[in-house]
Amino acid sequence: MRGVVLNLFPIASDDFTVTLYRLPFVEGERPSVRDEQAIQRHLTIDGRNERFWTLFQAIEGGATTVCEPFDNSYVTIDAMRLALIQSCTEKLEEHEFAIRGRRFSKTVEITLHEHPEGLQVISLEPYLLRSHGKFGFLVNFRFRPNEEHRGTRRSLQLSLSLDRQGRPNSNNYADRYSHIANYVSRFHNRIFPLDLPGGDKLNVVPKLEAVNVSQLDKKIYVVGSGRESNSQFNGVRNSGPLQITTDTTYLYFLYKPEDRLLSHDLFRALQGRTFPTFPGMQEMFQFSTSREYLGGIPISDFTPAAIDKARDQVIAEAKGHAVVPVVLTPFNRYDSPSENSAYWYMKHSFLSENLPLQVVSTKVIKDKNVLKWATSSIGLQIFAKAGGTPWKVRPRKEKSLIIGIGQAHRWVDNRIERYFAYSVLTDSSGVFEEVRFLGEGSDEREYIEGFTSRLETIFQEYSSRFTSFVIHTPFTIRKRELESIAEVLGEQQIYQEESGEFVALKFNDRNRFFGFSVEHNSRVPYESTLLPLSRSEYLVWFEGLQYGRRTVQGMVGGPLHIEFTYPANAELASPQKRAHIQDAINLSGANWRGFNAKSLPVSVYYAQLVAGYLKEFEGHGLPPIDVNTFTPWFL
Repeated sequence: MRGVVLNLFPIASDDFTVTLYRLPFVEGERPSVRDEQAIQRHLTIDGRNERFWTLFQAIEGGATTVCEPFDNSYVTIDAMRLALIQSCTEKLEEHEFAIRGRRFSKTVEITLHEHPEGLQVISLEPYLLRSHGKFGFLVNFRFRPNEEHRGTRRSLQLSLSLDRQGRPNSNNYADRYSHIANYVSRFHNRIFPLDLPGGDKLNVVPKLEAVNVSQLDKKIYVVGSGRESNSQFNGVRNSGPLQITTDTTYLYFLYKPEDRLLSHDLFRALQGRTFPTFPGMQEMFQFSTSREYLGGIPISDFTPAAIDKARDQVIAEAKGHAVVPVVLTPFNRYDSPSENSAYWYMKHSFLSENLPLQVVSTKVIKDKNVLKWATSSIGLQIFAKAGGTPWKVRPRKEKSLIIGIGQAHRWVDNRIERYFAYSVLTDSSGVFEEVRFLGEGSDEREYIEGFTSRLETIFQEYSSRFTSFVIHTPFTIRKRELESIAEVLGEQQIYQEESGEFVALKFNDRNRFFGFSVEHNSRVPYESTLLPLSRSEYLVWFEGLQYGRRTVQGMVGGPLHIEFTYPANAELASPQKRAHIQDAINLSGANWRGFNAKSLPVSVYYAQLVAGYLKEFEGHGLPPIDVNTFTPWFL
């Protein structure tokens, strides 16, 4: 594969040196001179690798050290960052740039355009692309909204999220690329070359770095009768769901008296009588919507007493049958806390009786164009909450348990006041297994110990069914915790089979990396493009340009950053890593919240949803409940 560039301006040559001054490292005694504080780095002096305090200004007692670029890449990056800040300070006007971030990881932002709503900027920060052995500066477009304009339509347009008509911006990649080209023509030659500590010049190429990429396989969906399809929706529509619900499920609509007619509108849409975009629950999922399995209960208001009364009435009328309550509300979970507190109480109240609630905002039903496209997702969620399996994906690795872990810690005054962690278990085909509690509390040490112990218990319980155990997280689990888990797996002897292994991957969908196709005007790389950053880090486009097309149909998100955090690099071969990444991108297609929801693997996405729910329950003063259920109530 060719034709993809990373958002990196590479240096022209690594034929340079950096001069620094080192002092013996003493814990807690960070020296400083003028505006510079020392940074702790490892240096090899006289054949011995030791820790030192390092500065780029002469200091009394400091020994002069001249470093080659790869003697210590962190030192080189420190020097590049300092030289960039000094260059901008000396060569640009004060209003043309700003310095952001913490003292040892600062970025420079160049102002492209100033608007009443905020600033459109280009950020620059030093980086080593280890897969190419090349230093450079990562470049990104950002919009810095003024607080009073945050979230407005105009701000979203300036951030490139919306187009001029207010629709999701399908030209997002091309617009970003244009802003970077604008920066190059106006600022690049004013800032570079840089003067490095010691006097060497650092020239930076004003073109983005061309990179080697490859393509992962397309996602294949398995639907009714084991048939395969390239599309979830078309596959289920043509062949039915993978597994229908075992019992007839009752639907109970709960609504305020004045919204009774809206409940009829929603019901007709779910029957497939309103929009050509959804054929109906019966035809799509073999899910009966006949009148004998239907109920309707008016709810006077959304006070706790009224919610509990409606819940008890649903239970009584269902008479032990499976039931999914569908509640019409004037609010949703994304409204302000003062408006949506009833949402969390209602979810908690029904879940405490093992009732997977489906909430639909009346705003969605009133807007026919919104309802037209939302109906299929609402129907999909109801079917999954009733215990059905819409589809799965064809996995690369068989007998592999995926443990997605989500955290939703409560922060107060820049410190964690409460820890929350839950896991969602699926197999590598995306079939939901269960939700497991991992830990919560206010003491970090006790939280981590409980977290590790409960993970070990999961592995012990599932070791008879699976030979590979893969952790997916949006955060880093400490190495010692991962090692203790690996020891437990070794005791269970799951490695007796050749395919047995224990792997941990970290996913970040809000990362500093981006990439562009130079072969298409959309600038969007193909879906499933894989770009290596180092031996353990990769960029992956979970969504992107579809094969056979030269244009995109909607807004495409940025690439995910994936890092293998366990085991060490030398212990996992490249084909194994590729297989695990393939399963991750496959799992992005197993999202039962919607037919086109595919930007994150469900392992991570579902776990974050669960942790978020439980955090909100606790924050609203609601008692703990058992969430170890076997239907995905959180959709």
